[in-house]
Amino acid sequence: MRRHPTLVPLSRDHHRALVEARAARLAGVADAAARLEAGRRFARFFAAHAVPHFRQEEEDLFPLVVPRDGAEPPEPLVRALLDHARLHRLARQVRAAVERGDVEGDLLEAAGALLEAHVRLEERVLFPLIEQAGDEGLAALRLHESGPQPSGGPVVADLGAAAGQGVAWSATSTDLNVNLVAWPAGGGVGPHVNAERDVLLVVLSGGGEIIVGGDSHPLAAGWTAIVPAGSERSVGAGPDGIRYVSAHLRRPPGIPLG
Repeated sequence: MRRHPTLVPLSRDHHRALVEARAARLAGVADAAARLEAGRRFARFFAAHAVPHFRQEEEDLFPLVVPRDGAEPPEPLVRALLDHARLHRLARQVRAAVERGDVEGDLLEAAGALLEAHVRLEERVLFPLIEQAGDEGLAALRLHESGPQPSGGPVVADLGAAAGQGVAWSATSTDLNVNLVAWPAGGGVGPHVNAERDVLLVVLSGGGEIIVGGDSHPLAAGWTAIVPAGSERSVGAGPDGIRYVSAHLRRPPGIPLG
């Protein structure tokens, strides 16, 4: 199956997740020492790789297939979000079992089985559905190519050196998501809605227009716009192109069930 280039990094993540899922399932019938080590391995993998992977899907990818007309979201998307929540819950249980020093085999088998089934769902059903959303939405994303992520200190970056089209650079903290977006003349982002967050735009160079709720507003270097949550918006580049920073509060990760 040929995957859209934007989704290739996430599919690579899925391959690693399948390896970890198999390891967890095999350890489910191992002795106590092996189960404890497998629990540590699964907990490390989940925190370091699954959590940021889920965030990128929930913040950037899944909104591409959420209907704009208020219709019910596609069933595979609902299942994937529920899987995220259930995997968060299982990962918490694994961490707690590791801290107790006794990881049950049934718990490892359940975590591995759900992780494997979730990957299969996304690769075989949800990702093809997202690819049908069209190249425009996917081309605006550059998943897994973000800038440095803060770990207690600041992120300092030369945005003038960042090259590329669409999302040319991004960084996240516990509270914020920040993107540098660049479009050539005539390019831009089509109409879309961020239903959950206000978004701040600051234009660094070039210019164009932003359309919010059907009303057009000019943009130029040094200008800013605050777009309220729930408003349909689009951005179009003028003859000199446009480069701007967008920033908004991060969404929380999938809400665990139970």
